[in-house]
Amino acid sequence: MRHLLSAFASLALFIALPAPALIYYSEQNMPLNGQDKNGQPVGLAVELLRLMWREMGEPEQPIHFLPWARGWYLLTQQQEAVLFTTAHTKERDPHFLWVCPISHSRVALVGRKQDAPKVASKADLAKLQIGVMQADVGEQLLLNRGISPGNMMAVERMDQVVRQLIMARTDLVAGNEVMLRHQAKELGFPSEDFVTVAILEEQDNCFAFNLRADKQQVARLQQALDKVKQGDEYKKLIARYQLLSILPETSPPIPRLE
Repeated sequence: MRHLLSAFASLALFIALPAPALIYYSEQNMPLNGQDKNGQPVGLAVELLRLMWREMGEPEQPIHFLPWARGWYLLTQQQEAVLFTTAHTKERDPHFLWVCPISHSRVALVGRKQDAPKVASKADLAKLQIGVMQADVGEQLLLNRGISPGNMMAVERMDQVVRQLIMARTDLVAGNEVMLRHQAKELGFPSEDFVTVAILEEQDNCFAFNLRADKQQVARLQQALDKVKQGDEYKKLIARYQLLSILPETSPPIPRLE
C-alpha cells in the first residue's frame, strides 16, 4: 500500500497544472484601444481580441485599463500579463512573447504646422523639447538613438502629450502617428494643423506577453488571430477603422532618423 501511495505521489508530480488565466491590460489610446463614455472597452484591438476569443471558444475576459507606464511595469513583473496595443520593435522583441500583428503603423515626430522645426538628423533634436508618453515606443526609440532624457518631457497619457504640443510647451511630440493625430482631433484640432517632420520607425502593433507566460496559450491566441484574419468579419473590422487611420499625404518625402 505504501508503495502504491508513493507511486501515485510520483505520478502527481508529472501531471501538468492548468495554465494560470491571462490578465489583459490596455490603455486609453484610440482608435486602437480605449473605453467609451460608459466605461466599455472599444477600439480595433479590442474588437479583434473578441473575435479571437470567439474563435477559441472562450468567453470574453476583463480588460484592465491603466496608464501605459503602469501596464508596462506589470507586463514585466506578472507571468499572466498581456499588454496591448504594444509596438513590436527589435529592441523589445527578446524581452516578451508576441502575438502579431494587430495593425501596422509608424512612429513619428510631429509638430505644429505653423512653426514645426526642420529635422534632417538626430543632431537637429539637440536643442528641441520633445513630448513623449512614459515607457511608450516614442520615448524608447529616442533613447535608443542616443537622444538625452533632458530633451524629453514625459507624461502619463497620450492626450497630455498632444496638449503640450498645442500649448507650445514642446517643439515636437514622438509616438504612433495615427494615435497622435486622433488625440489632436479629439481635442478639437484638425489633422491639417500638424505636420510629420521625421519618422523614427515602422513596426507591427501586437499583443505582448510576459516571457514566463504559458507558451501554449500564446500559440493558441496566435492561431486564433491568423484564423480570424482570413474571415469576412476581420475585413469589415479593418475597413471601419481604416477611415480613422488615414494619414495626410506628405511632400517631399519625410526623413527617417536611424
